[in-house]
Amino acid sequence: MDINIVTLGITNTYIIKGKNGYIMVDAGELRKEKSFLRQVKNLGIDPKKINLIIITHAHFDHIGSLADIKNMCGCPVLIHPYEADILARGEVVIPPGTNTAGSVMSTMGKGLKFLFRFKPVTAELRCEGEFDLRPYGVNGRVIPTPGHTKGSLSVVLDDGRAMVGDLAMNFAFQKTNYPIFAEMPEEVYKSWDKIKKAGAETIYPAHGACFPVSNLIEK
Repeated sequence: MDINIVTLGITNTYIIKGKNGYIMVDAGELRKEKSFLRQVKNLGIDPKKINLIIITHAHFDHIGSLADIKNMCGCPVLIHPYEADILARGEVVIPPGTNTAGSVMSTMGKGLKFLFRFKPVTAELRCEGEFDLRPYGVNGRVIPTPGHTKGSLSVVLDDGRAMVGDLAMNFAFQKTNYPIFAEMPEEVYKSWDKIKKAGAETIYPAHGACFPVSNLIEK
């Protein structure tokens, strides 16, 4: 299965080729729909062939362009129930920081919420347990991985590649891959163990380059 990276602002979104089209993971920052269309055309992907959009969590940099991208694709959206109401309300949530850099950015973000307002979206599918992607032609599953948010989701493919949203990050300034923001920091390591047990071998974060699962160790 091919994984195509489409960068929308500071956020990596992933388009995975299945047997009968594609699934997409996350939808990037605000006002990136034109960039999305340009990038998928360059990749030779017809947006109408994207059969499902999976949202790892409802923070503005992952759902900012969701409404417009969803319209282009004409497909359903899957999200955890805890995040679905945030998405439907168009609520801008700024998570707390887990280190100095994250805390500073969180404080600044709370004062600038008005800049991050996005169009609300009602998700057709809600994933509270595991969700099999085989009906969408992709050998893999969606699993709940709380930590960054209460309702965070990860996509783990049978070949060991895992798209984890912000459960792990890979910014250049980081010493570890622990997220610099987390609503439930005590759950992060538990979710790391969960994706390892699910067979994850290579981590594809929403921020930064992919890295081996062996990097996910307690700090």
